[in-house]
Amino acid sequence: MIKLLGAISLTLLLTACGSQSDSKETKETPTVQTDEKIEAKTTPEKIAHEKTTIETPTKEANKNQTKEAPVATPVTYAKNIFTLPTLEGKQLHIDEAEEGIIFQEHKGKVVFLLFFGYRCPPCLAEIPVLKAMTDEKHDDMEIIAIEVQRLPSEQLKLFKANKGINYTLLSGNEEQTEKFITYIGQRAQWGGSIPFLVALNPQGEVKVVHVGGMGSTQFKTIYDKLKLEK
Repeated sequence: MIKLLGAISLTLLLTACGSQSDSKETKETPTVQTDEKIEAKTTPEKIAHEKTTIETPTKEANKNQTKEAPVATPVTYAKNIFTLPTLEGKQLHIDEAEEGIIFQEHKGKVVFLLFFGYRCPPCLAEIPVLKAMTDEKHDDMEIIAIEVQRLPSEQLKLFKANKGINYTLLSGNEEQTEKFITYIGQRAQWGGSIPFLVALNPQGEVKVVHVGGMGSTQFKTIYDKLKLEK
């Protein structure tokens, strides 16, 4: 597993609800490097006809010898670590990255990844703000929201229709989505309070992690800043 998310700014607000999210330990796999040895060969003819002298290097000479530093092995990150089904019947494919994650379908975009609940008041208060941002049709922005209070998918579809939600919605009841929620909890050290925002720049780097409700000005400020990081 790669290192935890870097460049994270965490803001704790009092307007947060609780949700259910389990977390597990992750371990890093060490990289093993090997050194090659080169052997010198002497022909039998040279040994037979030439008198050779072998000099033993002194301690001082050994001390002054230098060795080349080993070449670091390039770090590679896993592809397609998750395939998440959306409520609209599409799929989101996720790659691992050093400082975040990359949604294959939304490369080069600012991504607002939100974890919310259908009966969480500050979560519900954010929905009109997110709808308005989506209506502005930013080609370089995507909003992805995951419902984590276990509302069944069919009821979540009705919830989406009643609220007029126009951005991507995922159910937390799906097996892959449950694993993804746990994965984010581990990497972001998220305790499960909602609403919870992870904002990624166009390179998939996590730049903002925020617990608690936000208003229109805060969302737009984050978007305006991250869209410049191309």
